[in-house]
Amino acid sequence: MSMSRKLLGALAFIALALLMMPWVAAAATTYTTTIEVVGPTGAAVTSAPVYVYALNGTQVASGTTNSTGYASFALANGTYLVFVKSKEYFFELIKVHVTTHAVINATKMHYANITSVPASTSFTLVPDNTKVSISLSTNATVYGDKNATITFPSSFIAFPYIYKLSSVKNATTTLSTGTIFANMTGANQVITATYTSSLAFTSPLFLGIIAVVILIIIVGAWYAGTHAIYNAMYSYVRRAAASRNRFVRTVDSEEDKDRKHYVHRA
Repeated sequence: MSMSRKLLGALAFIALALLMMPWVAAAATTYTTTIEVVGPTGAAVTSAPVYVYALNGTQVASGTTNSTGYASFALANGTYLVFVKSKEYFFELIKVHVTTHAVINATKMHYANITSVPASTSFTLVPDNTKVSISLSTNATVYGDKNATITFPSSFIAFPYIYKLSSVKNATTTLSTGTIFANMTGANQVITATYTSSLAFTSPLFLGIIAVVILIIIVGAWYAGTHAIYNAMYSYVRRAAASRNRFVRTVDSEEDKDRKHYVHRA
């Protein structure tokens, strides 16, 4: 009975493995995917970093366009977000099915010109239908084939100022929060984040930094002071010892003279 159960278990394991083999083989199969990047003037975008993301936000490949604007990757069948960094930025969703040639053509896309005043800051861009979060800095022009969500920080420090978000706006919407929707499939967008500035000396972070610096100075001064006191005491002890030795030698010398004088007279 025990042998029969072991045999049945082994047969079930083999059957499961056989069922999974085609799926594993299919999942591991990749195909050559060539991506061509065309800029807003119609010229090839050369020597530009290219990043390929799964829709869950995981980066699966990266490369650089060649002198004709092409970059090749080995990708499995599926849908990916391709992001290109150049003077401008480009993103597009592509579908890979066996050997694929995808063209990212900025002449057929709308753009978002993303700025911040009075100082530059970072922001994140998340294209629709993806969990890909791309970090960029203002001022930036981004071309895309999808709408996107753009998020600015509520505050940032550019010493000696701290900047706090006042508003974010495009042509139709003004918000007091840092997240705004960019309707890039409908028209070109100009998105501006406005910040108010104040001296960073009053910010808790800056005060914390100052407190740490003061503590370091106090500890350094205490160490330097104790070290100086130790050196002074050591020097004093050495000088006292040297003086004592000189005094002893002087007394001994005088006693020797007196003794010799007394012997001579006797």
